[in-house]
Amino acid sequence: MKEIELRLALVFYGGVSLAIYMHGVSREILSLVRASSFRLDRKATKTAPDQDVGELPPVQSAYRDLLDLLSSVADIRVVVDAIAGASAGGVNGIMLARAITHDLPLDSHSEMWLENADVTRLARPQSGLSRYLKISISPVLDQLISSRLDKQIESAETREKLRLFMQARWFSPPFSGERFIGWMLDACQKMEREAKPGRSLIPRGQTLDLFVTITDYNGVKRRIHLDDPDYVEEWDHRRILNFHAAHRMPGYVDSQFDARSIPDLVFAARATSSFPGAFPPATVAEMERVLASQNLSWRNRDAFLERGFGLTAETISQHCFVDGSVVMNKPFAPVIDVIQDRPATREVARRLIYVDPAPVEPTEQDGAVSELPGFFRVILASLAHIPRNEPIGDDLKELEQNNRRSRWLSQLIDSAGPMVDQAVSSLLPKRRLVTPDLLSKCRKQATVAAFEQAGFAFLNYQSLKLHSLADRLAQLTARLSGLEHARGQEEALLGLISDRFNRMTAASKDVLGRTDPDIVALLRGLDVDYRIRRLRFAIRKLNGFYHYQKASGLPPPNTEALDHMKALLYEQIDHLGWRWSERFFGGASREHAKRFVSDLQAGSSSAGDHVAPLLKSFTQIMGLADLDRFQDELFSDTARNFLDRGRHMALLRSYIGFGFFDLITFPVLQRNDFSEVTEILVDRISPTDAASLYTEGFDLKGKSLNTFGAFFNRGWREHDYLWGRLNAADRLVSIVLSAAGEGTLPQQQVNQARARIFLAVLEEEREKLTDIPEEIERIDTLIRSIFPDFAHVAAEV
Repeated sequence: MKEIELRLALVFYGGVSLAIYMHGVSREILSLVRASSFRLDRKATKTAPDQDVGELPPVQSAYRDLLDLLSSVADIRVVVDAIAGASAGGVNGIMLARAITHDLPLDSHSEMWLENADVTRLARPQSGLSRYLKISISPVLDQLISSRLDKQIESAETREKLRLFMQARWFSPPFSGERFIGWMLDACQKMEREAKPGRSLIPRGQTLDLFVTITDYNGVKRRIHLDDPDYVEEWDHRRILNFHAAHRMPGYVDSQFDARSIPDLVFAARATSSFPGAFPPATVAEMERVLASQNLSWRNRDAFLERGFGLTAETISQHCFVDGSVVMNKPFAPVIDVIQDRPATREVARRLIYVDPAPVEPTEQDGAVSELPGFFRVILASLAHIPRNEPIGDDLKELEQNNRRSRWLSQLIDSAGPMVDQAVSSLLPKRRLVTPDLLSKCRKQATVAAFEQAGFAFLNYQSLKLHSLADRLAQLTARLSGLEHARGQEEALLGLISDRFNRMTAASKDVLGRTDPDIVALLRGLDVDYRIRRLRFAIRKLNGFYHYQKASGLPPPNTEALDHMKALLYEQIDHLGWRWSERFFGGASREHAKRFVSDLQAGSSSAGDHVAPLLKSFTQIMGLADLDRFQDELFSDTARNFLDRGRHMALLRSYIGFGFFDLITFPVLQRNDFSEVTEILVDRISPTDAASLYTEGFDLKGKSLNTFGAFFNRGWREHDYLWGRLNAADRLVSIVLSAAGEGTLPQQQVNQARARIFLAVLEEEREKLTDIPEEIERIDTLIRSIFPDFAHVAAEV
């Protein structure tokens, strides 16, 4: 059976009160991911299907049944491994990432949005003379609302809350940041009540990255080196916070989304959604006041502020933060960057999904000359509307270029495979057992042969490898030093380390540097990334073994054995990756790095003298020779026990011959992973894209009042939240079906699956959404009219 990982990378736009619609979307994504994980857990433990009836809520159960229907053709696992969000989208991204990382519910966040996202609860308390002055002009406001907004807003509740809102403080943000922080803290702590230690919806050996955009109002001065003048300085206001989680081993998740990180996440949510004019700017002092009022500590404060903002104890009070949408409302770039380096455990169907509650609607040009905008309209558009609606075309164009490169690389690797196999086969014994020692010898011989056959092309390859290594070492040294200004010295560190490598190359007796003992020793002792690429290439080979073809003459694959072998290789990748973490090194290395950076900062002419002893220290501590030996044992001995002889020998040829492939691919990729050589397809979730239940004239309530509408009416929030779930359900079914392959299921089964999921959403929300019973009944009737032959079947299941 074909096994597919449907990998979702998510981008949530900003949108003020449209946050509630996006929360509905995130609830549905979580339901699909959890249903997928539940299926595979049941399969792994051999649990009978009838033993878990009732263990899943209705919607998750419906998604599980859809995946079960597809399992005869493709066994699909749904994984979210990257999320990015700005403003309202940033808040929902934080919620969803935390729920996925630790398998937590989102019910408390639903309550927060529906109960507290209201102007009467968000508003800061008023007192004093200004309050009475504004009350005195209430009749004027009543008349204004009645005459100007009566046609647009029919709800009496909304008109009344709008009148009260207009009485709020003049020239002062009406919403309370401290209240928002308190509600977020409460919601996150409620999630912990249902936490199950060790549980995660991140597959073992994989990671989840969250990116949240924030605007640093004060900014940080950056120095850019030029020719003449020597440098210029500019202000950088963009901050992209990165939270990370890795499921390293069963029962353990290395996470920045755990209970200890709640204050970090809440501060990020407060800062990214600090809409200018509505909320006061977010500050660390504000966050500390709320934590103190709840007797909570911020244990990660200093490390979080230094990592995410580059702030120290002296500079914290000098910065405040506003809405992330000011600098990046559509954060595609960080997600595109990170998903290209993701390892694959199965065949991958990659989807980048962006959630846009209010997409631009196409309009027909009538040829008339548009009038010039007025004075205030130009200012408003320049400061707010245009920056928040920057185009995504450049990001998607770059993505398409990456897709073309992925297709080309996949073809290149497949084309080179037979030639590399032939070259490597001559090194392997025909009958003799391949021991770890023999494998190590063959591996080194194959690498030398690859380099010799490369000719002058080797110069480019070797130069790129040495530069990449120097860059890694410079970054590691700066982090190890722990000094405040170390980041600013990375370029100088890179220059000194690169100069050392260049002198080694120039002094080499081998013109191309292929066999020079000093260069070979350097790379064997420090080139962590080459080994990571080699292991991931081997995993790519293992992934191909899942596809069984009778014509191959091989027995059917043992998928459990393949899974276990790949898990062992991922553990090795994890061990190697730790070599680039400052936490891997002890006090001696930190002190050495600190002296190096200090001398460089002071302009000492002897700073370069630190390079050689530092490299020697790193080589000794990293101990890559021991890892090489262990990995040779994995491929020679362990893999022999897991794989039949044909597949084992094919895996050995890939492992031994990796030097040939690296010569071809590394100069093109210039990064450490090409195991997920797959296209990244883009999908959108919006009200206009979910066609199954779309009716003419439908619109989200939150779009009114310049996207603040849902803050003025509980029923409007319920409406948008419910449609967020329904729209997402519709689109997710289509995405799952496209991953399995067009035409995989008969249309009648697809209709039945959609009807069941839609009705399950209504079942879960009917008793909770008490302000919109008529809308729920209308949707129920709509579903049964669109799917008349399947709705009654779905309701009975």
